[in-house]
Amino acid sequence: MSSPLIRDVPDEELTELLVRLGQPPYRGRQLAFWLHRARALAWDAMTDLPADLRRELSARFTLQALRPVERLAAADGTRKFLFALGDGATVESVAIPMEEHATFCLSSQVGCRMACRFCATARGGLARQLTRGEILEQIIHLEHDLGAQPLPGYGDRGWNVVFMGMGEPLDNWEQVGPAIETLVSAQGWGVSARRVTVSTSGHREGLRSLLAFPHPVGLTISVNAVSPQLRRRLMPVPARVPLPQLLELGERYARRIHRKVTLGYVLIAGVNDDLGEARRLAGLVARRPFKVNLIPYNRLEEDELAASGADRVLAFQNVLVEAGVPAYIRVSGGQDIAAACGQLRRRHAPGSA
Repeated sequence: MSSPLIRDVPDEELTELLVRLGQPPYRGRQLAFWLHRARALAWDAMTDLPADLRRELSARFTLQALRPVERLAAADGTRKFLFALGDGATVESVAIPMEEHATFCLSSQVGCRMACRFCATARGGLARQLTRGEILEQIIHLEHDLGAQPLPGYGDRGWNVVFMGMGEPLDNWEQVGPAIETLVSAQGWGVSARRVTVSTSGHREGLRSLLAFPHPVGLTISVNAVSPQLRRRLMPVPARVPLPQLLELGERYARRIHRKVTLGYVLIAGVNDDLGEARRLAGLVARRPFKVNLIPYNRLEEDELAASGADRVLAFQNVLVEAGVPAYIRVSGGQDIAAACGQLRRRHAPGSA
């Protein structure tokens, strides 16, 4: 049985842990510094901790839970990483170049149980939840890669985090919430909450948990259809909750954080790109604190679905804009390495069975 992951230990328990090991309380603050601010991946890097303490910690805990096994770079600069976990499972994470910063797209689960028709992750079902430490460690590896090979035009504004990789973040809020808490707290990584966005397919209980969360992180709700029957066809699990209820929760959250909530809409040719759907969507969200991101469908392997044509995407957008709804077309990067929206999936590590 593998040792527990040290980054899974709640921050408030680090000092108590070291006191139990016979250390003075300030050692807990030192350890927290190395885990969060220094992002250490080796015990020997923690140079102000005594050597015997480092040895004892290494005997009791695992410091690095993710093993990078593959890195792919797309023509547009997007980078996709395959990580092997301690139990042999794998997850994918993505670093996306933006105009003045990078965006790290993180996974929150090994697989997903939402069964959305347009998402490769959902095809394998849910294997397990990622832990807080496994979530945070994705950022460390992406950050190290960015430091070793900066993105052209990256600038110096740091990086943003979006929970839009593998899994439904609000279906794992017990681990995603503490990971975000560590990210944004002054005692943790000290990242602005405005740089963190959670994307959900419409997990009602998770949205209620987010409403009680003290940090004003961004929120994206994946909609993809307004008609109940069509939404159930595209999103079998999330569509069990009526869209009006989800939008009510989204509106409450937007008013609480004083920022618009984004509604994601994947446009699939001949499926959900009818202009009647656009009008129904406009009727639901006009004059409410929402903006809409229109995302042309990214094709999956062995799939008959196709992205809506440019004319239809523009026509759909025009219906929304004319109704006063802010609507933007978002073309996903990294399509040539299957790193675009909806394309991340469970894979075997190269060379494994």
